[in-house]
Amino acid sequence: MTIRQALQGAGFKPHNNKAAELVASKFHSSLRNVRIVCRTGTDKSTGKNIGGKQTHFQAVYINKQGQWRTIASGGAFKGTKSFGSYLKAIEKASESGPTCKCGAKKFKAKSGNVVCADACWANHGWSGSRKKWQGTKKNSTSQPSTKALRTPKKKKTPKRQAEQVIEGVYTDFVPGQLVKVVEPQQDTLSTFIGTVTKVETVGDNPKRPLTNVSVLWMHSGLTERHNNYNSGTGTATYLVAVV
Repeated sequence: MTIRQALQGAGFKPHNNKAAELVASKFHSSLRNVRIVCRTGTDKSTGKNIGGKQTHFQAVYINKQGQWRTIASGGAFKGTKSFGSYLKAIEKASESGPTCKCGAKKFKAKSGNVVCADACWANHGWSGSRKKWQGTKKNSTSQPSTKALRTPKKKKTPKRQAEQVIEGVYTDFVPGQLVKVVEPQQDTLSTFIGTVTKVETVGDNPKRPLTNVSVLWMHSGLTERHNNYNSGTGTATYLVAVV
């Protein structure tokens, strides 16, 4: 059995990468937004080994911006004899890795720090530094600065109202999110799972926040465009998040 055959049998899809190396990936069997990537070390045209490279797996988390962050790396091996055991090992490693309070996986950044893949730590960091700056003696007596800091708080009310309007009708999707299709006319929920690759806003009406959602389906490898709107008429299909 060749490495290409082993990948196909395990449900991997080859990447359309520019390099000569055969690289393929598939979704993790149970974790949302996580893909298992296999770098084979072989030429995708000839199947021959490239400069003594070996095969190895890595697990990546797809964040809200559609960026891939490595959360686990597996050991290198040759041939296909150890393929199954190394695949199980990388899936286990990604499951046991650290998870942020927001639910996203953590990864080791170039700085050496282990941070949230969705970068929610950046927002918390900004919020914390802002409060510290506001509390200094120099700025606490400055009325214009205090007023400027309070201004953003007034913008929260319209946002909450908009969220109440779209509840149960419009759903906000983000790249990397797993979804299924509801087919009301058949009273069924699709068994196929896909991942959101792009979300495009249609119009600018806050009471009608319609978006076109591009979904890459796992079973076919094809990308299709759907909407985030549940008409409630019982005829039009719509997307729902996979919990």
